[in-house]
Amino acid sequence: MTLSKKTRYAIVALTRLAREYGKGPIQIREIAVSEQIPQRFLEGILLELRKLGILGSKLGKEGGYFLLKNPADVKLSEIVRHF
Repeated sequence: MTLSKKTRYAIVALTRLAREYGKGPIQIREIAVSEQIPQRFLEGILLELRKLGILGSKLGKEGGYFLLKNPADVKLSEIVRHF
């Protein structure tokens, strides 16, 4: 099975957010640069993950995205199936 680019990017972004779990929000720009994901594409992916209830977001200068669940509770199969 071949994963779509969108699915791979979602997994990469979630992995990054899992590594930073509990440390506060991470800005989209920071994730995009460090993981080499086009920022506009990443924005849509993170928005979808937020709508699924996997991510939360915070507005403002200190804002960004963060995992709502413990990383161990995020099911990879759910991500692959959605994207």
